Amino acid sequence: MNAPERIANAAHNVLGTQSICYAPLIDKKRKAIGTRLTMLAANPNDRPPIGQVLEALNTVWPESSSPLLVAPLDAEFDESALDWDPPSNALLEIPTAALRDPRTQTVAQALFRDGKRLALRNRPEIALPPALLSCFEYALIHITDDRRRGPDSGHPARRIPFIITGVQTVADVDAAYERGAAASVGWPLDDTTQKTARPLQPGQAVVLELLRLVRDDADIAKIDATLKRDPALAFKLLRLVNSAAFGLPVQITSFQHAVMMLGYKKLMRWLSLLLATASKESNTFPLMHASIRRGMFLENIGAEEGNTELRDELFITGAFSLLDRITGAPFTHLFELISLSDRIVEAIVSRTGTYAPYLTLIEAIERSDPIAIRKQANALALPIGTCNEALLKAIGSAELLDADI
Repeated sequence: MNAPERIANAAHNVLGTQSICYAPLIDKKRKAIGTRLTMLAANPNDRPPIGQVLEALNTVWPESSSPLLVAPLDAEFDESALDWDPPSNALLEIPTAALRDPRTQTVAQALFRDGKRLALRNRPEIALPPALLSCFEYALIHITDDRRRGPDSGHPARRIPFIITGVQTVADVDAAYERGAAASVGWPLDDTTQKTARPLQPGQAVVLELLRLVRDDADIAKIDATLKRDPALAFKLLRLVNSAAFGLPVQITSFQHAVMMLGYKKLMRWLSLLLATASKESNTFPLMHASIRRGMFLENIGAEEGNTELRDELFITGAFSLLDRITGAPFTHLFELISLSDRIVEAIVSRTGTYAPYLTLIEAIERSDPIAIRKQANALALPIGTCNEALLKAIGSAELLDADI
């Protein structure tokens, strides 16, 4: 075994000891401006040094230009962190509780002097020395610890930008933005106040019609005519299939060319993605973001099985799993308009059937629930290291698509 293989195997072994979860960083415009990765050791009594965990993460680091916060939640911050050679967009979180230890303060300042980017997790119980506080680009504040309630709160303005965590409703997020939050960690996907019925937007109706035609193997000319009803949508589709995430060897110049290169089955995937991202409602932007990453993650898991149909249907399962919230239409109505396999419908509507455990797995990852992650991964006979690699790959490939959506 050569040196690169040994390094890769060692990294895979380390990642197999960690449960990795992700959450987007959502700004006031409802756009994702970065990602947060949290890590917990599967066995609390068997934790590798923080530097070893971070170096292992480098081997599967998502292709990303936006900030990526790394939070090893149960790691001990020792001098091994100084050996980490981080990607340029990485910010390492350090909990305020650890900074009670003068040794951790020394490590944090050494990391900063070495050019490593840092974020502070939780509100400190006592004021930190200015020299130490200046090492951090952001502070992550849980909503229950955010004591500032506007200009008359009686608390001085924060010296570094803050990111809110622990939000439960869209109203929570809006209030945090009003208090000056730069972003929210995650988005309240289950906020019932946002589940309001509304008519399909024109672009959504066109994509649904295209999906129905493709599913029925309609004539290309008829599909092309339908797409031409919305030139902006046609342009968006061509941008999508030409994106770096798809990696086609030639430039697609027309819808008919796309059909010729992709075939109807692969075109279903991109129309599915287009439907999941066709809304112009700003509060649905974070839902679109989650849908893309769900689809990509489930596709990566399906690819491990070596079954093309499984991979494609898992992608649609993930991409459509929030479609009722995105479109404002119930699943029963949406699935009357397009014909999907029973496996997809059962997983999305009733959380039953073959694909349901896969969807439950990504939902557990989004909730940062390591116990549920382990349970679902075990049910799928999926090694946790493989799950982590599929997640990080999905984050990278989804970001490549974001600019084209």
